[in-house]
Amino acid sequence: MTGTSAVELYYDPFDIEIDYDPYPVWKRMWEEAPLYYNEKYNFYALSRYEDVARELPNWQTYRSGRGTTADILLTNIAVPLGILLFEDPSLHDLHRRLLSRVFTRRRMLAVESLVRGFCVRELDPLIGAGGFDFIADLGAMMPMRAIGYLLGIPEQDQANIRDRGGAFLELSKGRNPGEVNPNLFQDSIVVFAE
Repeated sequence: MTGTSAVELYYDPFDIEIDYDPYPVWKRMWEEAPLYYNEKYNFYALSRYEDVARELPNWQTYRSGRGTTADILLTNIAVPLGILLFEDPSLHDLHRRLLSRVFTRRRMLAVESLVRGFCVRELDPLIGAGGFDFIADLGAMMPMRAIGYLLGIPEQDQANIRDRGGAFLELSKGRNPGEVNPNLFQDSIVVFAE
């Protein structure tokens, strides 16, 4: 065997080098190991849409209530109550129905000018740059901005909230995935509490 297929397939969600350009590894997983097993961290990963779509409703197996990122799951830390991202049915369903009242068409139209203004401020400086990185230059910020506008969070506070939350969850280079900050969720913003 020659070429890339002669190299053993390895996916590591904590490997910064893989994370910089994950597409070659993901393509190989899709082609060679649609159900990939990582011995080092003892996890399975599905890589094909049909498999993922079939398993998404299986919340008893793929529980968000235990965490949603590998660093949280692999350390078995207790996730806090009241954060929609870390909830399973039926509590998740209840909270999602409540939040759906905030994300209506009418409410989105009410903040449209704010969202457009934000896009202009972010993208105008890039005119003539010859290209841009959608995620870095706009996509990573847009969800927080839109939600912030909908919830009435002042714009100057939105970036601080996003950055603070990201700092808790980001795995820095050289840090062992088992070394999770014990204060990971201290002072977290809780959307709902039981």
